[in-house]
Amino acid sequence: MSGNETRRASGGVGSAAVPRPPCRPPLELVEADGEWLVREYHREQTDATVFSARNRRIDAMRAGQEQMEADRHPCLLRWDAPDIVGDIYWNELFERLVVERSPMLDAWVVVPDDEPVVFHAAADLERAYEAGKRVLREYDFKRLEVRAEDGSTEKAVEHRFLRHGIAESGVRFDRERLPAKPTDETTADAGEAETDPLDIGPATPSSTLMAAIPDLTRLEELDTTGYVHRYRGTWTDGEDARIALLDPDRSGERVAAKRFVTTVEDWHALADEPSVATVYDVGVSPSPWVAYRAGEGSAERLAESLSLDSRLRLVEDIAAAVAAAARRDVYATAITPGSIRIRSRDEPVRAALAGWGIERAVRTAFDDRLVTPYTAPEQLDGAVATTTPVYQLGTVAYRLLCGHEPFRGERDLADAIRNGTPKQPSAGTDLTRSVDAVLRRALSTDPQRRHASAEAFAGALADALR
Repeated sequence: MSGNETRRASGGVGSAAVPRPPCRPPLELVEADGEWLVREYHREQTDATVFSARNRRIDAMRAGQEQMEADRHPCLLRWDAPDIVGDIYWNELFERLVVERSPMLDAWVVVPDDEPVVFHAAADLERAYEAGKRVLREYDFKRLEVRAEDGSTEKAVEHRFLRHGIAESGVRFDRERLPAKPTDETTADAGEAETDPLDIGPATPSSTLMAAIPDLTRLEELDTTGYVHRYRGTWTDGEDARIALLDPDRSGERVAAKRFVTTVEDWHALADEPSVATVYDVGVSPSPWVAYRAGEGSAERLAESLSLDSRLRLVEDIAAAVAAAARRDVYATAITPGSIRIRSRDEPVRAALAGWGIERAVRTAFDDRLVTPYTAPEQLDGAVATTTPVYQLGTVAYRLLCGHEPFRGERDLADAIRNGTPKQPSAGTDLTRSVDAVLRRALSTDPQRRHASAEAFAGALADALR
């Protein structure tokens, strides 16, 4: 059926003829020479139109989505690395193409879902199906569905990108071997048989991270057993880096992924504060991750080598980080010696807070509550108070000053935290009773009886020690 005949058919279904949507190529978001470009997607980029260039990926993403909607491009590919597509965003107008029976036309028609455009009409289903596959690849619809006369879906064909899984986690591709749009009259399946992407071999989360983070020059696993995987790496400036990655096997859990991302966004918003660990970069492939500056080590590893004044300085620095977060209505709920990174071991020692409760946030998506010696009593019931960071900083100070955590040796840690009777810090140490009083208040089981802020606690502790 010719184009004019198709439009006359469209007029028969509704009132006036409805033109076909414009046939435009997909868009892609790629990094080139330090900028993020929004341009047309082609396997060969020689003549591709560049629509915009931005310094930040998030700005380029917004520009790309606006361009996609304004000019009706079917989709936007976001490349996270030269050989990894991180995600595909679809224009809702190109989400679904259907082959269905039209009683009014007494024919099988190829139409966008919920759109009054008839691309093709045929007397029999097979001819309509073949025409549908041609429209699918010509216009880059996401999915073609063939519906029986009762409205049920009998078969479906997905866009060539989806059939080849180019946005699946951990799959790597040579751009020149990505599936091309067929130009002959063969079916979509047969037409692409010789243009399958080049799978570069079994990809692991580590290899995908290395490809997705070009600033990493080295990467090694630290712990890949929990909800959040940990890696150590070297950044291009030679600094030690840490990477926290949502377990790729759990990345499909939307709530878990959202809580990971939200926690990282809160952290990133504070990253200009000197007492907050520097965020190097964030990404989503092979699942959400954050790379940050590790400094010279953690307080957990280095505390015993520090002077008393230096340990107090760590508490004061973390109190400053907590205060900066509270001013943005963000409450640090996972302060531990391991999350305190030593920025410099030269006197005076300085520290920065990292992590910001990523793993705890992800665990809550699975109703799994982690109990540690630094867990506040209210957190055992899934609650958080404005003074929860005060309690946690108090437990960290206890560890730094006494050499061990509160409630060490207790058989049931959760019960011990609820009861709130840790050993007096002055017992067996050179600390004074005034330090006992400050820590006892910070570790109160009643959130309202604690110091009003982390800075107030740090000030009271400094007075008691000096």
